[in-house]
Amino acid sequence: MKQLILCSILTLIISSCNRDQLEVINSNDPTFDALNTEAGLTALASGVYLSGVDSDDDPFIDYDFTWRVQAFHESMADAIYISAGNFGFRWANQPTSITLDDGTVVTPPQEGPQPQALRVRNVRTQIEGNAFAHEWMTMYKTNNLANHILNLADQVEITIDEDLKRKSLKAWAYFWKGYAYSRIGSMYTSGLIVSVPDETNTDYVSRERMIEEAAVNFDAAIEQINAIDGEISGFMSTIIPEAFDPTSFRGNSPSTLLTKDMWIRNINTLKARNLLVNKKVDEMMMSDWDEIQTLTNSGMLAGDFIFVVKQDGVNFNINTNVPIRLLIGWHFLSERLVQDFKPGDQRFIDNVQELDNAFVNDRGRGIQYGTRWGFIDAEYASVEDNRTNIYYGTTYDENELMKAEALIRTGQLESGLQIIDNIRDHQNANLDAVAGTGLTEAEAIEELRRERRIGLLLRGVGFYDARRWGVITPVNQGGGRTGAVVLDDLGNVNTDATFNYNYLDYWDVPDQETAFGARVSSANASADNTGQK
Repeated sequence: MKQLILCSILTLIISSCNRDQLEVINSNDPTFDALNTEAGLTALASGVYLSGVDSDDDPFIDYDFTWRVQAFHESMADAIYISAGNFGFRWANQPTSITLDDGTVVTPPQEGPQPQALRVRNVRTQIEGNAFAHEWMTMYKTNNLANHILNLADQVEITIDEDLKRKSLKAWAYFWKGYAYSRIGSMYTSGLIVSVPDETNTDYVSRERMIEEAAVNFDAAIEQINAIDGEISGFMSTIIPEAFDPTSFRGNSPSTLLTKDMWIRNINTLKARNLLVNKKVDEMMMSDWDEIQTLTNSGMLAGDFIFVVKQDGVNFNINTNVPIRLLIGWHFLSERLVQDFKPGDQRFIDNVQELDNAFVNDRGRGIQYGTRWGFIDAEYASVEDNRTNIYYGTTYDENELMKAEALIRTGQLESGLQIIDNIRDHQNANLDAVAGTGLTEAEAIEELRRERRIGLLLRGVGFYDARRWGVITPVNQGGGRTGAVVLDDLGNVNTDATFNYNYLDYWDVPDQETAFGARVSSANASADNTGQK
């Protein structure tokens, strides 16, 4: 594993320096000596984003965050479906059973429940076919880059604005360590706390401990930001490549310059997310909802900088990301998402169309792989440059909907519903207000559920919601989804089906890690791009 990480770091140096914007060292002679300069270290800091983008540039590993990781999350949220077997996709969104309107129970034609299908592929020899590996590998790649930055931040010679740049680099590293640990703790049964560059260990800790360590690093980032004398926007614009400046999306006009206050607000919202998504709703205490309100009250504002990736056609002209794959026959719009749009929602009108020919039991791999609907090239899905965002971090919309949920679940229904109305207005949904209409608590929660499904579509939180709401819990344990729309084998539309997803709440540590060290018992722990398979 150490050699793998070392090779990855060298590749990221090369990748960073292949971009015109980041050309600071001789890409034909990539050595760690190049990092012992301000320009080299700044290029490495820019490379943090590359740990999840353009993974095909990496000759040693082929794992990807902006396509595969995001696609796993959205498909397990049943916002999209993926019938292709590449990278383990089809097995991740395979329900245990679907009960049709007439009571007929339909089971998968191959391999049974999702946990079984994924675990049998959790072997190192599957390489990128092991679904468990993608998020783990990209996040520890990110963490390793952050470790290098921290190791070098006080060593390189900096002549101008030395204090500001050193503290900004440290804040950048701590931020991404917090982000990486957040992702690991929110997705895996166990994780590793790794602080030494190019090394790993076998000291597995619980997912809860990983979230705690994420908070430690986020707080360290805030400490560095607060200690900076002066504004960071100029320097940070040299670290954040132009291709990752946010673009507008449905009423959002985010700043393209990251300020200290914006950065701290981003962190507060991420901390609120970590608290919200890693407990089931019935496990949440009043103190948890109070803390979420506190964090979101100091969280992101409309117009704040957001951490995104965008295809700009210059530095990053990539076709391996979810918004593009939704239009070229890899990913498809789920019937269960479509039914969550309220009638007249402008977001649906502008982005979704009924297909001339419905997909029915796509490839004979299960009726969950079927739909009458598809995205048009607009805000959610696009093959055009600079049109859509791939969300790395959080947003104002997510911050406000977390605040709304905390209010609703603590009895402040009208205040929470007003926020839902505000977000729908913010995204130009053109829907009637729900605040002041006398909704019950159950009805308010249903409005919240729908809005998180639609308003945060493709923002990487749908699976977390399905988990904490109990949707992916087995039906015999009170989970699943009832009243669901699905097409049967003949293409008939069922409107009262029951989905028994029975998905894993948290994934096992991938064999790519455990094959080289101590294994972790999940019971004891709290393809290529050329064609589809």
